[in-house]
Amino acid sequence: MRKNIFVLFLSLLFSLYQNKIFAADIKDTIQMGIFIESLYDLDFASYSYNANFWMWSVAKGDLNEDGKINGADSLASLERIKAIELSNAKDYRYSHQTAFRVEAKGKTYWWAEQFCKAGIYQKWKLDNYPFDKQQLILKFENAAFDTSQVIMLNEQDSLSFKDDINLIGWKISHSQIKSSIVKYNTDFGDPNGNETSFYSRVIFDVELERLSATAQFIKLCLGVFIAFLVAMLAFAISPPELDARFGLGVGALFAVTANKYVVDNSIPDNATNCLVDQIHELTFIYILFTLVASVICLILHKRSKHCEREIFNWVSAVVIFLSYLFILFWFGMLANGNHISPFT
Repeated sequence: MRKNIFVLFLSLLFSLYQNKIFAADIKDTIQMGIFIESLYDLDFASYSYNANFWMWSVAKGDLNEDGKINGADSLASLERIKAIELSNAKDYRYSHQTAFRVEAKGKTYWWAEQFCKAGIYQKWKLDNYPFDKQQLILKFENAAFDTSQVIMLNEQDSLSFKDDINLIGWKISHSQIKSSIVKYNTDFGDPNGNETSFYSRVIFDVELERLSATAQFIKLCLGVFIAFLVAMLAFAISPPELDARFGLGVGALFAVTANKYVVDNSIPDNATNCLVDQIHELTFIYILFTLVASVICLILHKRSKHCEREIFNWVSAVVIFLSYLFILFWFGMLANGNHISPFT
């Protein structure tokens, strides 16, 4: 019983604390929203993408509480939206800034809007590339006003996009909007500060799913698969023909290496060991298996164990080929299930 009372007391304290932070005075509550016109230049190598969008804010009419609704309030509203920054942007530029007085439901509001072009820093999720899904995130904070002055809330129920947004190679599968309070372990030199500060944050999250992922996968790995099949042809050559058998394996290794250099140019050098990388590594290992099998066949031949040599040669071919296909299928199942492959 005492435990339940204690838990209830803690819940009440937490509720009061939340209300203290979020229930700002109406004059300090700014509702903001965005309309995304375009998302483009998804650059894996530079960890970035570009976005063009309209953003707006809606605030109480008498912002400075002087009893008048005038141009000063309009300027105050515009200053608030101008102070909203993209905290995860590399660079951004505002234009077409306006502020209007609007009468709605018997109340007066200031409605400010502007257009933004931004380059956004993005940490890509490439574990399952090219069967990857990406989350493009826009983080907005008010740089000039902390939570004691302004609370930012999302004005939209859902994120909206231009009809012809034309995301080449991608489709929007999901989006969401979140509001939160961010704590900074600094008071930014405020003489009355206590070494911490709190700012409102609104996060717009757009999930993208790659179109034609299978076609992209085949394009990236076709050279690897052909190289493996070339290496497998060694088992059809008589074991005494060592130069021919080794020539196929070594040539296949060079082909896989060249293909990996081409693929590496499309993803960051320090990215996670992704699905395509793992398939290259798997193929390197299996081509090595074919070379080892050729050596063992040659040893059996020199010892005049011709029957054992033939059995080992064809059993090795079947085991190597089927196990390679099985692991490829396993990798594909893991990637489509959005799990990380075992080589990561």
